[in-house]
Amino acid sequence: MICYVITVLIFQQGASMKRPFIQSSVLLTGLSLSWFALAQQAHSDSTSHDHDHGALHAHVHGEATLDVVFEGNMLLASLEAPAADIVGFEHLAKDPESQANVHNAEAQLKLAETLWALPSAAACELKEVSVSHQLLATTDHGHDKDHDHDHDHDHKHDNHNHNAHKHDADHKHDHDHDHDQSQHSDIQVEYNFFCEHPEHLQTVSIQLFESFPSLHNLSVQMITPQGQKGLTLSPTQPRLTFNE
Repeated sequence: MICYVITVLIFQQGASMKRPFIQSSVLLTGLSLSWFALAQQAHSDSTSHDHDHGALHAHVHGEATLDVVFEGNMLLASLEAPAADIVGFEHLAKDPESQANVHNAEAQLKLAETLWALPSAAACELKEVSVSHQLLATTDHGHDKDHDHDHDHDHKHDNHNHNAHKHDADHKHDHDHDHDQSQHSDIQVEYNFFCEHPEHLQTVSIQLFESFPSLHNLSVQMITPQGQKGLTLSPTQPRLTFNE
């Protein structure tokens, strides 16, 4: 069987194509490629209703999504949750306390062993984990772009009187305040596990609900050697089963 070294980038089908499923340099066989193609189709089918309404998925506090592909020795997963359920807010973290909350949440999400109760017999090792969001100024590219626009705008209108500038400043402040209060923000986490003995990976307990108690619903899409399936996890039913 021919092997290919590729960069996997699977997108959930949507209007803006902004949400990557997994992005990681991995060694895949031709068979693996077919599984990831199925995963992409699964997302396309499961989100077709939302696509008709112009959205990738509904942003509902207390509800998160988990996409999983298990094939060969690889267990790949992508988690997306409202920032409000992870850090307690969805606006840009401007003060030190809010920024510390974001950094603490990042560290907690990267501790995969506290969120994924993988059977020790499977000998799974976390190879890669990444956390992405727009809660910090350094990652909020849209905010930086708005700042550059306002800077150029001010230089082009040096002849405006002081009252006009005050009005613009007040308007911008009100607009930013409204934006901070009304915006929705998600946190995405991507995990890449390598399991030495995948035959022992039959069930996994997701401990996300214990770490982030405001979450009460986890919508899961899975691709495994047994096929495709969707299910919903909750604090009373947090287990994934791979051999069904």
